[in-house]
Amino acid sequence: MSECFRKVFILNNEILKCNEFSSGLIYFGESVYEVIRISNGLPIFLDDHIGRLFQTAELRQRKLWLNKKEIESKINQVIELNNEKQGNIKLVFNYPAPGLNTGNFLVYFIEHHYPTKEQEETGVSTILYFAEREFPAAKIINQALRSVIFKKLIDTHAYEALLVNNEGYITEGSRSNVFFTKKDIIYTASNGEVLSGIARKYILEICENIGVKVNFEKVHSERISDYNGVFLSGTSPGVLPVSCINDVKFDPHCKTILKIRDSFRKVSGR
Repeated sequence: MSECFRKVFILNNEILKCNEFSSGLIYFGESVYEVIRISNGLPIFLDDHIGRLFQTAELRQRKLWLNKKEIESKINQVIELNNEKQGNIKLVFNYPAPGLNTGNFLVYFIEHHYPTKEQEETGVSTILYFAEREFPAAKIINQALRSVIFKKLIDTHAYEALLVNNEGYITEGSRSNVFFTKKDIIYTASNGEVLSGIARKYILEICENIGVKVNFEKVHSERISDYNGVFLSGTSPGVLPVSCINDVKFDPHCKTILKIRDSFRKVSGR
């Protein structure tokens, strides 16, 4: 099934129909990417996403051949061409061979899965998955890991997989950041150990503004029952309570989580 949704996408300077999309354009070689949420026809946290795109390229010793203004123009063009006001757009800079700083640039709508009202109210189920991303601070496509986790989520009917490193510590979700709560204190891995999510950035700012203490400590997979609340953050989930990790239950109505979620909704315009 094609990753490209809606009617058309942009490949470099061409406008093509989605049925012309080829997965080889993004899975062959190395791809630096971002996923941006569109609300009422406007990209949310656009400057942050484009900034992280340049940061990832620098970490991977790559160069982006378009500037911020050109990238923003392509995003708006895809929104207008598809006449879509809601959804997720993916930006990809693909480098087909090592050492090359040119390749393909793509902008297209992807299928989105926003939490339902029920999931936001009662929380979502998650599983532990023992894996580590090779370059945690860089947002690059890892199709092999993504495919294995996707199948595992389908088999277990879970919403998300929490990655566990070789020391048994939970680092992040496969497509989200994760936070634990205990006695009104938030626990999460430090920025250098995980992808610095855009939603995560604003959540940490919110915690500082509302007086919620944050400890940058990873949680061990064998000690998760020591915590009363867990939540995920990301482009699609926003701030989303977790009801369980494997068979360990958590309180999706934790007051600290709900306070952070309400503040995040105001910041993100959700």
